[in-house]
Amino acid sequence: MIAAILRAQLLSMRVGASRGAIFSIITGVIWYGIWAVAAIAAGTLASSASANQLEHYAPLTFLGICAYWQIVPVISASMGSGLDIRKLLIYPAAHATLFEVELLLRLIAGLEMIMVLAGGGIGILFNRSAGGWPTLMRLAAAILLFIAFNLLLASGLRSLLDRLLSRRRVREVLSFVLLMLYVVPRIMFQTGARFRGVSRATGALQSPLFPWTASAQLGLPLPGGAPWLALVSLLAWGFIALWFGRGQFERNLRFDAAAAQAVPMTTGLSRTRQWIERFYRLPSLLWRDPLAAIVEKELRSLLRTPRFRMVFIMGFTFGLMIWFPMATRRRLGGGGTTEAFGSRYFLAIVCVYAMTLIGQVTYWNCFGFDRSAAIFYFTVPQSLRKTLLGKNIAALVFIFIEAFVLTGLTAVLGLTSAWQTIAETLAVVGVCSLYMLALGNIASVHYPRGLTPERVSQGGASSRFQGLIFLLYPVALLPVGLAYLARYSFDSEMLFLILLALAAIGGGVFYYSAMESSASTAIRRREDIIRELSKGEGPVATE
Repeated sequence: MIAAILRAQLLSMRVGASRGAIFSIITGVIWYGIWAVAAIAAGTLASSASANQLEHYAPLTFLGICAYWQIVPVISASMGSGLDIRKLLIYPAAHATLFEVELLLRLIAGLEMIMVLAGGGIGILFNRSAGGWPTLMRLAAAILLFIAFNLLLASGLRSLLDRLLSRRRVREVLSFVLLMLYVVPRIMFQTGARFRGVSRATGALQSPLFPWTASAQLGLPLPGGAPWLALVSLLAWGFIALWFGRGQFERNLRFDAAAAQAVPMTTGLSRTRQWIERFYRLPSLLWRDPLAAIVEKELRSLLRTPRFRMVFIMGFTFGLMIWFPMATRRRLGGGGTTEAFGSRYFLAIVCVYAMTLIGQVTYWNCFGFDRSAAIFYFTVPQSLRKTLLGKNIAALVFIFIEAFVLTGLTAVLGLTSAWQTIAETLAVVGVCSLYMLALGNIASVHYPRGLTPERVSQGGASSRFQGLIFLLYPVALLPVGLAYLARYSFDSEMLFLILLALAAIGGGVFYYSAMESSASTAIRRREDIIRELSKGEGPVATE
């Protein structure tokens, strides 16, 4: 049964049949190459560490590996691959077999940490202070038990979050809270915040009652270690993780995602709903149909899409928090007070970052949410240029809404006060949008990918296109970057404005050329585009 499920997944992927598979291979080689270097570094440090260093840092290392394994896939908005239960329940497969496949997928999702564990373990074997090769059996047992604990715990957390993220309103709040778990400690560290009791908490976390410390004391002959107590503790945590993981997996089998996502029937329009409807009707005041209808359709569909709402909220929350340390720094004055200093370019950087986040679910893959319904655009009388233009206008509306929200938040925080900075930021966002939207149109017709609106944790661009974005992104920002470089080099506002105006003119020409090219390419590749957008996933859903 396991072999049949994996074979079905491989057939659904068919790497050789898709365009641009080379980008997926290059990205994978680079990513795992980085972690291979990290594993070598871990082995080098472990082989040269003293007994006291191992006693202090080994539990913390296991703790860091456990935290990365469990938390990073969640806060990165990509929980890895998992079974699509709805596609497997119709088959007579034992639940235990399905759970084994789920654990194999969790093993693949944590491959980076396994590489680090393997590198560190090999380094320990060459360290005489740690006992050397005679400790091979106990070290291997500790690592295997620790891996099993993380696999079971990761499976349970993924199943639990999968249900929570399927519920209306809960998913946005939960995702935001999980993201803040990453951002807030980073801000506290960079701003120099300190709290009482941190040292006591660090000491308590090194107790053998915790799985990370138990793994270290079981695998290494540490001076103050209790190997038998550590073995009992690690086995107990393993059974708890097994109960949690298997229990949550069984609950997922009985969970009705469609019912959780159902919208209750309401009668009449509330005052808030009336204002939203007026917002939807604004395009009809500015343009004529069919362009106005396309823009209105995009505004309505995007705001009703859970994945877009999550990314939109991240733009002015997560984006603001992650760049906040750049704009402020703590300085101890003569009277013992702290002062905050705002960066002149902070607002522009945060707005461009928010525009990049929105691009995942809008202009980089503008037909993604339409899926097979995109065939409508190729059968109706209006030209495909108006369809692309309408989608671009809708994306531009949300980009500037993000910019205005961020302007208000930075003003409240005292990071933006001059109207010149605000006007400059809006102009920069507009110029960057021309290049971003142009490249997005090209990407949308060459690398289309169907998106599932309900999956908050899945990105918008195809995996093979992720590597290409890193190449296109600097190109899109280069004209504006040159204007800022000229201001810095020559200390001339006039030169900055001239170069920014030239960048805007060049962006308009580039956008027009890209629009013509994208429209003609879409007509020529319409069968391929519809096929890619209609393609369903295999029994393993990748997020």
